[in-house]
Amino acid sequence: MSFLLFLRGLIIVLLAFAISTYLLTASLWSTFVQTLICGILVQIGYFVAVMLLVRRRSVTKESVIPK
Repeated sequence: MSFLLFLRGLIIVLLAFAISTYLLTASLWSTFVQTLICGILVQIGYFVAVMLLVRRRSVTKESVIPK
């Protein structure tokens, strides 16, 4: 996945999350804090997913290359 696709998706998800949180809580401060936490969690998830893909790729390359 390219970074631009990820960024576009992240912005759309965070906007949807912020709008729904604001409609539920009617508090700008709560919406800001919860959206910030959501953004951090999405970034952590993206980082872990990329690291797992890199690890799986390196394991696959090691098993193909004879020693």
